[in-house]
Amino acid sequence: MSSILADVAAGKPNAVAACVQKYTPPIWNLARQLLRNPHDSEDALQDIFLDVWRSAARFDPSAGSEMTFVLPIARRRLIDRAR
Repeated sequence: MSSILADVAAGKPNAVAACVQKYTPPIWNLARQLLRNPHDSEDALQDIFLDVWRSAARFDPSAGSEMTFVLPIARRRLIDRAR
């Protein structure tokens, strides 16, 4: 079974939708904690998933889980936005 990020990187149909569905809840929770504004959180989610899409080919499963790849991207983007 291939990973969602590998599927995103390969441009497989429905891969981005699967990625968004799987990672929206933890990213949304983090966004709400750091930004405290629903509108900013929604905008940030779009930017984060764009970054994840652009970075998906760099995911190395031997270096960690998909979650440990996605959440630092989200956290960096959210901290930048909060500043």
